[in-house]
Amino acid sequence: MTPLPQRCNRAALRTAALVWLLAVAPAAPAAPPATAAAAVPRSDWLPSTDLHYDLRGHYLIGLRGSGSFLWVHDGDRYRVSLSGSSIVHFAYTSEGRIDGAWLAPDSYVEQVLTRRKIVTFDRAAGVLRFTAIGGTMPLTQHLQDSASVFMQLAHELGSDPSLFAAGRRMAFVVARPSGTTTWGFTVVGRETVRTGIGALDCWHLRHAPSDGSMGAEVWLAPSLSNLPVQIRLQHDGDDYLLFTLRSVSRP
Repeated sequence: MTPLPQRCNRAALRTAALVWLLAVAPAAPAAPPATAAAAVPRSDWLPSTDLHYDLRGHYLIGLRGSGSFLWVHDGDRYRVSLSGSSIVHFAYTSEGRIDGAWLAPDSYVEQVLTRRKIVTFDRAAGVLRFTAIGGTMPLTQHLQDSASVFMQLAHELGSDPSLFAAGRRMAFVVARPSGTTTWGFTVVGRETVRTGIGALDCWHLRHAPSDGSMGAEVWLAPSLSNLPVQIRLQHDGDDYLLFTLRSVSRP
């Protein structure tokens, strides 16, 4: 029988590898969104909220742990962070300004243990800067990152619910440490998600993985101010992380 410390070390390495795969999967070249989500201009963003999740997933072995989606809103500044712990700790954090109906990130950080990969939105120069790949890329209008995009979707639903109908598609250009890519979300429909605070009726949106890029699904609950009560991040194949709401608090 394998000694317990060795089994734990192997599990930690597998978990870290899955998070690394989700974090650095190559970004497909960004293309103009097929159908951009035209939000109704609105400046009233949700107050600061902390969603606590149960986390499960798979990478060679089953994974279990806990997670959090933290939204901090202070005037025209924001911070949103999706984090989790399953033997190792990881966090995807976006910080920036609120520009009317849009989040305007200044920085995006993906961290696994102590390793950090940073994307800087240099608005003065009009470029993106990457610590992981070097060089720069053009900073396009309404560019999001893979943490802010979930809060942007929640705001879209609150601003114009008519955008959310089964089969509708909305797309965002998203910055990640490996570059930029277009996340095209398809509205799957309404689904009930069982959470730690009860069964919640949600809008289910899916961005499918392709060509090695990360896929994402989100379930937004209108009864909970359209916040993401469930998030699934998926690499090609069977490797995934699933965050499901356990409780809600106010920072």
